[in-house]
Amino acid sequence: MALRLNLKLSPCAAALAVMFVTPVWAQAGAQSLQGVTVTSKAAPVLDVDRADVGGLGQALAKTPQSVSVLGADLLAATASSSLSQIIKLDASLADSYNTTGYIEGMSVRGFLLDQNNNYLRNGLPVTNYAPAALENKERIEVLKGVAGLQAGVSAPGGLVNFVTKTPQADAFTAASIGGDGNGGSKVHLDSNAHWGAVGVRVNLAAEDLRTQFDRADGKREFASVALATTAAPGTKLSADLEYHHKKQPSVPGLGLLDTNGDGVADTLPASNYSRLNLNNQSWSQPFESTSTNAQLAIDHQINTDWQARVGLGTQRTVAHDRLAFPDGCSTGPNYVYPGLCANGDVDVYDYRSENEERSTWAWDAKLQGRLGTQHRVTMGLSGRSARTDLNPTQAYNFAGTTNIDRPIALPGDGAANDLNTNSRERAVDVHASLVSDLSTTVQSFVGIRTSRVTRSSERSDGSRAIAFEQTVTTPWAGLSWSPLAGTMVYASWGQGTELEAVPNRSNRFVNAGQVLPALKSEQTELGIKWQMSPRMLVTAAAFNIDKPYADDQPTASGIPLRVAGGKTARHRGLELAAVGQVDAQLSVQASLSLLDAKYTAAVDPALVGQTVTNVPKTKASLFADYKIAALPGLSLSGLVAHESGKTVTADGSVSLPAAWQLDTGVRYQNRLMGKSTQWALNVENITDRSYWREAPTQYWGANYVFPSTPRTVRARVTVEF
Repeated sequence: MALRLNLKLSPCAAALAVMFVTPVWAQAGAQSLQGVTVTSKAAPVLDVDRADVGGLGQALAKTPQSVSVLGADLLAATASSSLSQIIKLDASLADSYNTTGYIEGMSVRGFLLDQNNNYLRNGLPVTNYAPAALENKERIEVLKGVAGLQAGVSAPGGLVNFVTKTPQADAFTAASIGGDGNGGSKVHLDSNAHWGAVGVRVNLAAEDLRTQFDRADGKREFASVALATTAAPGTKLSADLEYHHKKQPSVPGLGLLDTNGDGVADTLPASNYSRLNLNNQSWSQPFESTSTNAQLAIDHQINTDWQARVGLGTQRTVAHDRLAFPDGCSTGPNYVYPGLCANGDVDVYDYRSENEERSTWAWDAKLQGRLGTQHRVTMGLSGRSARTDLNPTQAYNFAGTTNIDRPIALPGDGAANDLNTNSRERAVDVHASLVSDLSTTVQSFVGIRTSRVTRSSERSDGSRAIAFEQTVTTPWAGLSWSPLAGTMVYASWGQGTELEAVPNRSNRFVNAGQVLPALKSEQTELGIKWQMSPRMLVTAAAFNIDKPYADDQPTASGIPLRVAGGKTARHRGLELAAVGQVDAQLSVQASLSLLDAKYTAAVDPALVGQTVTNVPKTKASLFADYKIAALPGLSLSGLVAHESGKTVTADGSVSLPAAWQLDTGVRYQNRLMGKSTQWALNVENITDRSYWREAPTQYWGANYVFPSTPRTVRARVTVEF
């Protein structure tokens, strides 16, 4: 496979110019940065001992929670630049409608994370309605399970916290240039300097995106700056700004095939469509997003026992969501929805939703300290406001029928005739937690959060308006015991809460517009953690999560009644993990997830006992990085991931075959012209296996399948000044 580097894009050229100017700037401003807390610029692979996402202030080995930390060193070693690539690194994580060119999401422990409520950036709430940029991320923390204590109203799967890179004590500039076998290219600059007592960390990136799909190439530009200084003795100020623009056509998934013409699609297509893009009409336009983030934090050490922190953040995302969307089939003996006709025919719709603007403000005030020698307390008050403002109308118009084996050109119809829905949300939370040493070997953990949430929404013409306010409380408790040095056994229990109102459509629901009682998930977890060595942590956790859903109950009028808790899913699982350094040469990140996710109650009795769709029953992931002692500077790495047991249809009649994938990498660190230089080569899916990777079911009832990524070669060279 030929490796082509294409640096003709003007953003790439501009970034290259900045690369060679910045070292001069960094050296000119190099001073000692006094009093600014910094993090390691390049920590050893998989050497992480704590995370902020759990909120308890404990080391990972002493936290009665399941937390995964994916550091920048691990992302670099695996050439991971997207959430879908990161998901392969932990067996508890899974894809959720992840495709080229579009927003990516994830599920944790089988539950889909809420794009509005399950993502944080440096501990402050953000939404996930734009592709994530990872160039300025120091680590990605994932709390597994209910997050009612940490986030209030949120889905029960977990909580993702993106932690950004911060200024460091020593000035440096790292410039990298890379390319892939599809002809894509990327330049990235990571520079650290000081302006007097102010530490400055700058990240710049430009990327020319090339894919294996027809007409799915794009581009992206990224810039961020982080500032840190000591304003007064014991008081530190930090700020973080980020800009990310991406423009690339999204690649839609395929549906199942109706092989017998009965109108029910129930057969997987062949898995050799990994390069097919049905969003390739002459009128197809790319998905485009521009996102900005700004955050400010003040940390104050009150005395030796107490410290306070105040954080403020804002986020704005503008997206243009556009594609030729294949959905259903009208050319067979019976209309098929969802799915395709037996011969591969599929209807195509011209979808265009321009200028989708979403903005968020968040703040958090927190006080932490000790009560005597045995108790550590955290108290906080936080708030969040979010709004969604869309164009008055969007387009979703039938364009014609194409075929997955013989695609044809269709006429577009961009007339925006469908009304959009705008929304507002405000939340104010108060929370507290207490960690107590009951003895030298036993600790207790208790916490509670109360959230007051106000939500409203209405269509562009003012119709279907809904407004409500609810107050919910989510408790959490845990107990740990350390029978041996370096070993901890724990049990925990907690709740998560989700809110829902019935859509205000009287022709669809008997109780249209009704605010439903809060949907409370409940989790019980038992676990053990063993600090096998100072840099190797082994964990095991067994959990049970019950999550209620709203469901539609038939009535005599023929119009259903939507009821809270009409459906319940129970996810029971076992997670095993070993993360860290085995010795000075070998590092590993290994995990295994065994998950039984079934519906235990439903209005439709046929659903009871069925497996929740798109949830792997078994997933295993093993990453290993080995430093060759005989050749100093040379490292070899490999990542193997395996999944099985994902069902596609609600009745369980269609499942994805078990699949595995092998990625490999090699890195060489040396000095070139006196500069520290790293050469890296990674191959994703080195055996070029073709398989269906995931099969999400969307909220409107349709299910789709998405393919694996074909073999992709990536090369990168990084020079540090």
